[in-house]
Amino acid sequence: MVGKTQQATSSKTMMWSIGVQPSIPIGEFTAYSGFGLGGSIQGEYKPSRIGITLNAGYIDYFGKTVNGFKYADFSYIPVLAGLKYYMGSKSYLHAQVGPGFGMNGLGTSFWYGAGIGLNFSKAIDAELGYMGWKQSIISNNGSSYSGTGGTTGVGTGGGGGYGGHYPTIGIRLGFGF
Repeated sequence: MVGKTQQATSSKTMMWSIGVQPSIPIGEFTAYSGFGLGGSIQGEYKPSRIGITLNAGYIDYFGKTVNGFKYADFSYIPVLAGLKYYMGSKSYLHAQVGPGFGMNGLGTSFWYGAGIGLNFSKAIDAELGYMGWKQSIISNNGSSYSGTGGTTGVGTGGGGGYGGHYPTIGIRLGFGF
């Protein structure tokens, strides 16, 4: 039975999926956002136990209001290339890197992440993962944000926050087609 399952999943070398991606900021990023929600489309070329992925989507981390100051949303279009290693017919490890194109003056940043996933069927999978990005300066309508621990600028448009590392934990629920 295992041989048939592995053969069935590996016989299709090109796979596509759309995904819903809820995410929770961790670390210092929790001071600026409490929740993120996005979606993506992913293509995977899988000639063997290793799959090559390309993922593009949109994610919005909703800005918090802290002491009367409203941080703007952190909205990005990440485009990530990755590798999936299938540990068996259903479970996999996935690593990704690529640029994240920020909206509202956030600029382009370097994104990276890793996760562990499970194929529930040929059409449905879930991946629990860590995603982070590095951004040295965030520009905001003439003001700028920099540093690694706090804000140095003010304003409510275009991102608000600090320069540094933005870590998150999330899940991608994928639906294959």
